[in-house]
Amino acid sequence: MTDDEQQLAALLDDLPGHEGARFWRGLKEAAGIYRIRSTMSSAVREAQDGDFGPLAAFVLDVFNRDAQLKDITTALATHLGSTLRARAWITDAIATADRVNRTHTGDPLDGLNGKW
Repeated sequence: MTDDEQQLAALLDDLPGHEGARFWRGLKEAAGIYRIRSTMSSAVREAQDGDFGPLAAFVLDVFNRDAQLKDITTALATHLGSTLRARAWITDAIATADRVNRTHTGDPLDGLNGKW
């Protein structure tokens, strides 16, 4: 597990588990995502098997939504205690998920070299 994968897991561990239906229902409504708990559960299982791509994609799909950012922040703040902490959590989670995604992509220098 890379440092970024470990950080992503730690950030998501701050959220309620599957039993936190009220939290997940609020987040689902705020983000406008249909099957949020089952998607999270599936992504966690894949991460446990060593593939963090789906977990990173989940974070980006749910939390990287400018149009719903206020509602998502409010839903997250109900668990984290304040909107300031929720905003910081979202920023950290998006940045970490983005780094995890880049870790599992090809060498960017190869892509650049192919263009030139």
